[in-house]
Amino acid sequence: MLNSVKVAAAQFDVHILDKAYNLDKMEEMSRRAKMLYGADLVAFPEASLAGYCFESREEALSAAEAFDGPSVRRMSRLSGALGMTIVFGTAETAGDRLYNSAVCCLPDGQVRCYRKTHLPLLGLDRFADPGDALCVVNAPFGKLGLLVCYDLRFPEPMREEALRGAELVVHITNLPPAGNAYPDFFSRARACENRVFLLSSNRIGTERGFQFIGRSQILDPTGAVLAELTDCEGIIAADINLRQAGEKDIIVRPGVHEMHLFRDRRPELYGNIGAAIL
Repeated sequence: MLNSVKVAAAQFDVHILDKAYNLDKMEEMSRRAKMLYGADLVAFPEASLAGYCFESREEALSAAEAFDGPSVRRMSRLSGALGMTIVFGTAETAGDRLYNSAVCCLPDGQVRCYRKTHLPLLGLDRFADPGDALCVVNAPFGKLGLLVCYDLRFPEPMREEALRGAELVVHITNLPPAGNAYPDFFSRARACENRVFLLSSNRIGTERGFQFIGRSQILDPTGAVLAELTDCEGIIAADINLRQAGEKDIIVRPGVHEMHLFRDRRPELYGNIGAAIL
């Protein structure tokens, strides 16, 4: 495990139903992140392989690939060639199921997949099936949690991944103008309340009448923004020390002013959090 890690978020204008363009763009930006910043990890937006604003399940399925499909294999080879973890978004097929997934390619050839668990009525998610498991990956540098877009609005998924040991959570997303609350509030709160690093990679541009705001971010465990983009294509990077994510205790004056953020929880009081509300 490495304590000091260089992480990068890359945002661009994804072209719907144009995998060749999107793959070429992700390869070019991955190489740039490695060359310019020495990145150990780069993350791309939600649905960055083939777009998001599909008009039917059939159209989404036409753009989707299986977990071991040619696009994933290409990105996995690139990960190995660059010695860098690469995370990107895709519509994934598995039998008769369709998922909005985050694919994590590790440099040793392993590939992990997280299927979005919280689905709004929008874009690809209108037609996707919900995933049924959260995901923490053993990356070369430490423990990496994965979330997709709307997942971040709920405090429970990131808390659960933090409890499983995630030191850095990668959140890939497609945020419209109404989503400014994510970079303004949710990302900062989730990083701070869980004392983990958070990397959020959004897209830009307009797709079938839907606009996207960019504002990709990298945040530290206090919720401070280490780097942020505007609404332009680009890459941001930051050096992070994963040891900070292991410091769940805040001791200002020993025995006088202490906060133990995980130890002080009262799970016995939170029974309704796991209950379904109809």
